Amino acid sequence: MDDDKRGYLRGYSLLYITLSDGKKITKEFVYNASPGGLMIKCSESWEIGTLLDIIVHSHIPIRTKGRVAWIKQVGQTYMIGIEFEELNTGAVTWWDHILKEMLE
Repeated sequence: MDDDKRGYLRGYSLLYITLSDGKKITKEFVYNASPGGLMIKCSESWEIGTLLDIIVHSHIPIRTKGRVAWIKQVGQTYMIGIEFEELNTGAVTWWDHILKEMLE
């Protein structure tokens, strides 16, 4: 984690998610994930602070909300950090299981 200022290890994944801000819907692959959120790489962008409905497609789908925390344009794509706003107890347990699998 050398000069990384984040408080969590990141797991790299092949998960995909569905995101919606109520106006547009997109499916994207999760680039990396942590207990507090995830990062995606996509061709479209949202404004920082946008609240998103999120479905994490896994054995047990996780439905939650997240907020766009940061955006970095890389060529014609965007790296977008999304911070979870709410995860219910069952979702937290399943998300922790997913993260452990990604870190193995």
